[in-house]
This record gives sequence, C-alpha cells and structure tokens, in this order.
Amino acid sequence: MARNLITTLADNNFIEPAKQLFSSIFHKSGWNGDYMLLSYNIPEKKLDWFRNKGILIKKCQPLYAKRIGLKNRPPIVISKFYLFTEEFKKWDNIVYIDADATVRAALNELADVKGFAAVQSSSNLRQQFDCSKMIKSLKVEQSYQKLKKRYNLNSKAFNSGVMAFSTKIIKKETFFKLLATFHEYNTIHTHGDQPTLNLHFYKKWRKLPNLYNIRPDRTIEHSRIKPQNLKGIILHFRHWATKDYFLNEWKQNLDDAELIDLSKRKKALKSWRREEIIIYSMYLKGTQLIDRTVGLIGIWLRYIFPAAYFRLKSMLKPR
Repeated sequence: MARNLITTLADNNFIEPAKQLFSSIFHKSGWNGDYMLLSYNIPEKKLDWFRNKGILIKKCQPLYAKRIGLKNRPPIVISKFYLFTEEFKKWDNIVYIDADATVRAALNELADVKGFAAVQSSSNLRQQFDCSKMIKSLKVEQSYQKLKKRYNLNSKAFNSGVMAFSTKIIKKETFFKLLATFHEYNTIHTHGDQPTLNLHFYKKWRKLPNLYNIRPDRTIEHSRIKPQNLKGIILHFRHWATKDYFLNEWKQNLDDAELIDLSKRKKALKSWRREEIIIYSMYLKGTQLIDRTVGLIGIWLRYIFPAAYFRLKSMLKPR
C-alpha cells in the first residue's frame, strides 16, 4: 500500500467525469500513491472498469435521504465525510478532487500537507448559509442565531472541491462530529458538504495556492484571459457549460483513460516551482485588481487608454 491516496466521488451520472479525472491524474500529475473511487450507488458491473485499472473502491452508504439545504443539493455530496473515518488512516495523506475537474500538472505539494488545506472560496463563511427574511421559519431563525454566536461569519471560507490533508487530523469522533454539525445547520445551508466542512475546520485550515482549484469561467471573465492561455494545476468546471472551452482536452483525457496502467507510473507533464505558482497567482490577482478592486478607474483605463491598461497587465505576467 502506498503512503498517499488520491480520490474522487461519483454516482452513476458521473462515471465518465471520474474516468476523465483519473486519466488526467495518471497521465499528467506523476502521482505515485493509491487511487480510489468513492462510489455512490454505482452498479457493480460499472465498477469493474475501475477495479481492472487498479483503482480502489469505497462504497458509500447514503448518509441522508433528502435534498440538502436551501439550494436542494443532492445527498451524495456529504459522502465526502467518509474520508474522515478511521479506515483512511492507513494512508499518511489524502487528496480529494471533485469529479468535475481536470488535472494538468504535478500534485506533489498536496501529498505533503500538514493539517488540512484547501483553496480559499470567493465567498466568506456567511455566504455558505442563508437566513433570508423571506423564510418564515422559527427553526431556521434559531439555527442562524446559534451560528452567529459560535462563528465569525465574516471569516474566509474554502472551496471543498479540492482538499488535501494529513490523516493525523482524523480522530475516532471526527466523522460523527461532521454528521452532527451537518444536521444542526442543514436547514440554512446554501451548499451541500462545504458549509459543514468549513465549520468543522473553522480557523484550522491552511490556504492552498489558487492554482490548485481554478474555476475557469470566473477566472476567464475576471482576468480577461483567453481560454487557451489559462494555466493552472487543477481546473474545476463548476458549471458544465464552461467545459466547452476545454472540450477537446477533456475528451482526450477520457479517451486516454483506457491507457491507465498503475503498474507503469508516468512522470508529471509539468511540475510548477513554488516561485512560479506565486508569480502566476499574483498575475491572476493583478488582472482582477484592475477590473474589480480599482473598479471604475480600471474600467475607465481599459476603455479610454486601452494600451496603458494592457501594458499594466503585461507587466504582471510571469516571465
């Protein structure tokens, strides 16, 4: 058994995305650890493909029978909680990636994380919950008031689509605490698993560089980067329409899934140096700074003096 594990979660509707993800990991990341599929109600016959590739299977029993939270998320999403059961302590480190993502480069840094780490979300903790005045429910109001007393809702939140953690954080009671927190605040969730995980790791999580969980649609819009020029280690297609920009890459990964052979590991297609990650992250933030933080000045500069605007952006590009 390898020291580390990389895993994703899928049901019968996400079998192809899971294959594509594992293919991108195998062909591009140089991952030397174990692979695992968290399977949620996938027919046994369809699991044979993963087993034949050497990918481990963890069958996840449903933890909740209804749609989750105010946005009616499917109950499969809280199956991520199984990652925090003691059976996963047989590995040193766990890397989890949502199946609607693709990997483009080495993941070595994630295999050495101490504690728990994820990429910061664009929203704060408050936006993981909702207690709209339009919702006339005493139970909702009581949950929200309790939440405000226990947590600073202006705190930064993380996106649970990519998570990396040392299994030293897993205790006997961890899984049950996650379930208890979920049930306590489920009535005001705006997401599925993410609010619960953010509460559990409140002020305990470490921030990963944004390149480990780039949302292409938002990044392209805010940074004015052409899709073909967008770089990153993990692209997370939170809205399937965005995948059209990268459809050929996605389809090629899916085709190459048939070539997965875990007895013959490959080197990473690219390994980002720490300084490269920092510089490119600054570049992405810098272009957004012009358009968002500077606000009207940035808009004015772009349309009145476009040459100056794009010159300023080019100065932030990594060399």
